[in-house]
Amino acid sequence: MLIYLAWLFIVTFSSDIPNPSMLTLAVLAGLPVIYITASNSPHLSSTWAPLRMMLFLGAIGLALWGLWQVIAKIGYGFPVGPLVDRNAFAALMNLLWFPATYLFLTNTNSRSKAAIYGAGLFIINMALFATASRGGIVTWLLLLPVLLWAGWGYTKAKWWVAAIPLIAFGAYIASMNLGSDTNIANRSFALSQDASTGARLLMWQSALHMLWAHPFTGTGWGTFTGIYPAFRSPLENTTAGVFAHNDYLQLGTEGGAITPILLLLILLGILWQLRRSVKLSITAAGLESTALLLGVLAIFIHAGLNFIFYFAFMNIIAGLYLARAAQLTETPRIITLPSLAQISKPVKRIMAGFIILLAATPFVLHLIAQACLTGSQPGLKVLQVVKPNINAYDIAKLITAIHPQEGIAQEVMLQITEAGLANSDGISMTGGNFQLELLNETLARFDQVRAQTANNPNIGVREVKILVANQSILPTGVAYAKAHSIITANLKADPYHANSYIALARLQVAEGHRADAINTLQQATHHILTRRDHQLLNVETLRQLAAPKIIPELDAIEKKLHAVRSDSETGKPLILAPHFSEDIDAQLQAIANGLNVIPK
Repeated sequence: MLIYLAWLFIVTFSSDIPNPSMLTLAVLAGLPVIYITASNSPHLSSTWAPLRMMLFLGAIGLALWGLWQVIAKIGYGFPVGPLVDRNAFAALMNLLWFPATYLFLTNTNSRSKAAIYGAGLFIINMALFATASRGGIVTWLLLLPVLLWAGWGYTKAKWWVAAIPLIAFGAYIASMNLGSDTNIANRSFALSQDASTGARLLMWQSALHMLWAHPFTGTGWGTFTGIYPAFRSPLENTTAGVFAHNDYLQLGTEGGAITPILLLLILLGILWQLRRSVKLSITAAGLESTALLLGVLAIFIHAGLNFIFYFAFMNIIAGLYLARAAQLTETPRIITLPSLAQISKPVKRIMAGFIILLAATPFVLHLIAQACLTGSQPGLKVLQVVKPNINAYDIAKLITAIHPQEGIAQEVMLQITEAGLANSDGISMTGGNFQLELLNETLARFDQVRAQTANNPNIGVREVKILVANQSILPTGVAYAKAHSIITANLKADPYHANSYIALARLQVAEGHRADAINTLQQATHHILTRRDHQLLNVETLRQLAAPKIIPELDAIEKKLHAVRSDSETGKPLILAPHFSEDIDAQLQAIANGLNVIPK
């Protein structure tokens, strides 16, 4: 665990895209940090009983939340709880269900308690089955015999062990009656013909190519979504491209080949400890250790088919379970480090403080940026009580001066410089060109942010718009040449980026080549993956064909389509209005008919 934790920091500080790496580090570090801290804490044993009950009640609450989503047909009608994916929710149910069985088996001397805990198992099982997650349910079936074997060795009333699969079977029958989408039997197990399986295989193939291209320290934690488009297969057009749906491969691409090796070594350690715990399952400590390890093992198995380790609470709970399992079955050993004893306490404090400051500063600045620069800006309002003249620009400038990689602050600075540039016409300065100075500052900031975000094509498109709008300020041809180089970099990073093709077409129009622009848009349809992006290209094609006539309806359609992308990028379930895409197509066709052209 110590080696894994150290490697997480090594990859973070070697990343060329530090902002997402820092944020993802906070998620991934939950497993080793909680395990190391809790396993060495004497307080875990004394607080475990109430904590165990809180986790059990929390599992029931989450399960009921998910079942309510199914009954009320909220979102897609799948149980996801607070998550955005039913497979991740199934993994969470597994993580919580196996330890809950310990409470059931150890309270069989009281029928009332056994009934309460049995009802809890029923609810959690029902939520698990209602996800119809093939990976989650198959993982549960795979590990269930180990649990039953351990329970058989512990209890003298064997029929209580037999009650566990009976409870699960009842929960499955109940989940079937919630709807056809909650019945695992209705999902295809002909994997060669399954669309989601085919998409996963294509993503895994691309992930392997990414790993081969970045084998040592990877691309940096949390950077998969920015790097993946350059390696994406054109046949894989059904996913958002945010996760590889295999954590071992994705963590390998982001952290180099050593990362999945370390995770597999941790997995082997869990299996070794599970073998020991099963042998000790005739005792309550051995049985609980077995149940805890099975819960963790479930998410390690499921992580090979989905994104599991990218949820902070999964790592935290897993680390807690592993720590408690170690306390239950392992003999603690004290390791002394003589060299540390020779260092004086003041020096130790200074060293510890420096390490904490180095590690915590990016996270503290990110929290300040969130509080002061986003939403209703509550943090900024508090600061203005003390210093009324302070504004968002002052905060963003200070944060970027200390930590240039802070994404929220950099975005605020970009927006401010964009607005300043748009309103700079007519402003003069003594001994220089104010607009040129501001333009150069704005372009330099955009270049810096693009470099820190794997050449984010959306940032590149914004920079191209600025170059085209202000080309007269720069020497002849400089703006257009730089704009072309940015678009080339954009399409290298993401060959399927519709807005980059649109920006290229508008650049060609600005250069006086409208026919080339229309041809670019029409050719781009062969490189676009989603229907939404096809519609954006059609909007721009019709706009250029109609020029110089302006069609306001195209602007409204474009706004709707960009809103779809904005919703999908929040990580929330994307729920479109009924017939949304069909209505957009009909509107585009009507405009095309009015122009007497055929949209591509």
